Amino acid sequence: MLDHCSISHKGGIVLWSRSFTPDAAQLASSSASPVNSLIREALIEGKTADQKYEKDGYAVKWTFVNDLELIFVVAYQRILQLTYVDDLLNALKHLFVKYFQPFLAAFVASLHALNSAKDVASQATSWDFGKAFEGWDTIFDKVLRGLEEKAANERKSRLKAPSRPVIEDSSTPPSDDQSTGTYHLYL
Repeated sequence: MLDHCSISHKGGIVLWSRSFTPDAAQLASSSASPVNSLIREALIEGKTADQKYEKDGYAVKWTFVNDLELIFVVAYQRILQLTYVDDLLNALKHLFVKYFQPFLAAFVASLHALNSAKDVASQATSWDFGKAFEGWDTIFDKVLRGLEEKAANERKSRLKAPSRPVIEDSSTPPSDDQSTGTYHLYL
């Protein structure tokens, strides 16, 4: 089970996030959150080349959409073997960009315009991410549920792998020849 999932702009603006337990929600809003640690230690300071980071019992995986400056992050308890996390990140990245690309492009362009403007305060734009990403929760839920079900079915099929029956070859009758008996090797 996931603890947290988020989609952020590389500048630190959280576009969408979800925590799956009350503890994860509380942790996500603190400076000690595994996602904040990921950003601080792995992304900014470059302490890891992998796209997996571990901190305080959590595993955190992420992927980027560089042209839109997006970071997709999933955090879960490290003890869990969640085989679908990479597939989830790839699906979220693909679908989020597919459904919201025009808004995302306009958002990133406005951030660049604000950063290059001399009077940022007068050009500040208010973005309503809840409205912009309306329907995303439903898409996310469907993707997550599908991947969790697929992983559960794969686990079940591995556990129920049919054992091969022992087949005795009865085409050759047992031999009466004593020379074909058991040999003992003495060293």
